[in-house]
Amino acid sequence: MNTPISTNFLPIGWSKKRLFDLCQFIPGKAHELFIDPFGEYICVNSKFISTEGQVAKTCNQNISPAKKNDILLVMSDLPKGRALAKCYLVQEDNRFAVNQRVCILRPRTECDPRMLFQLLNRNAYFLSFDDGVNQTHLLNSVFEKCELIVPNDYTEQNHIGKALSDADALIEGLARLIAKKQLIKQGAMQDLLTGRHRLPGFSREWVDYTIQDIASVDPEALGAGTATNRIINYISLENVSRGVLNGWNETSFRDAPSRARRILRQHDVLLGTVRPNLQSHLLFDQKGDNWIGSTGFAVLRARLELCSPRYLFELIMSHVIGRQIDELIAGSNYPAISNREIRTLQIALPSLNEQNAISTILSDMDTEIQAFETCLEKARQVKEGMMQNLLTGRIRLV
Repeated sequence: MNTPISTNFLPIGWSKKRLFDLCQFIPGKAHELFIDPFGEYICVNSKFISTEGQVAKTCNQNISPAKKNDILLVMSDLPKGRALAKCYLVQEDNRFAVNQRVCILRPRTECDPRMLFQLLNRNAYFLSFDDGVNQTHLLNSVFEKCELIVPNDYTEQNHIGKALSDADALIEGLARLIAKKQLIKQGAMQDLLTGRHRLPGFSREWVDYTIQDIASVDPEALGAGTATNRIINYISLENVSRGVLNGWNETSFRDAPSRARRILRQHDVLLGTVRPNLQSHLLFDQKGDNWIGSTGFAVLRARLELCSPRYLFELIMSHVIGRQIDELIAGSNYPAISNREIRTLQIALPSLNEQNAISTILSDMDTEIQAFETCLEKARQVKEGMMQNLLTGRIRLV
């Protein structure tokens, strides 16, 4: 979201201008009757824009065509939705049919399209009309009253637009690279965790087990006699996302939720049992005696003579276990798996040495992906700083 820009401060050579002085406003038109899976035009709706063009329908007629350098903006969304005022910058002619509830903002010749796109995309002015309760519809009058601070010189506009577009290109490139690395890891997991591909030096037969054979399930829990003033670090399902611990709540046992019962030890594997397709799973690596997990987790404590904790975690994250869980919860109104069902999940294990070799490869892949994700987050922060400076005139490029 763009940071609100004060209209009380005008850099030298900048002006406050009405949006309609910078661009032409053209509402989209209904294309539902023309939807065709083999259509030659992309029907631009809020889903297309909110997914950066990843989800698209096509149509066989175009009654509201967009042109290259047009900015397409979502005019309607649910309360607190992420699509409202999100923009898409058109890169080619004769390709996009703009649907209703999306408008075309066609920059005038004295306005740089890339700079205007950066100013308008999720602009705080438009988002202020979302009351968080009702569906938001941006009326034409909202656009008529919109004012923006812009450089008078087209060259400066162009420099700003190019700098921010280059930052976007870096972010998009990193995101694509991460997605590619994740796909490579998924392929490696399918090969290595099933024995489809064996590492050099290993040929011993794998042995079939169930989870209860190779791990203790929920081995420790807080009892009714727990001191009410005991301080715990409580981890809920919401604190875990695909192997990442995003935080915890330090609280007394008295004030903790009733689900705060599972005692956690370093190297335990946490399996999220509620909506397990979200993969709220974790290889727990914290030290200490005050870590407590929600009963929404099944805590798996590997039997070290049979299974490496890291290898067990990779299995939990893989399709080997995921496919079995999907079969168990298929058709259920409440997608959850019981601890009894977890105990019966089937796996095949190689020797500990081969487990460790496989785990090292997969862990190295995770480390590489995490490094790129850190770079991506830094790139986004840099872009946000660039916007705050360049779109306000605090930093000048001419």
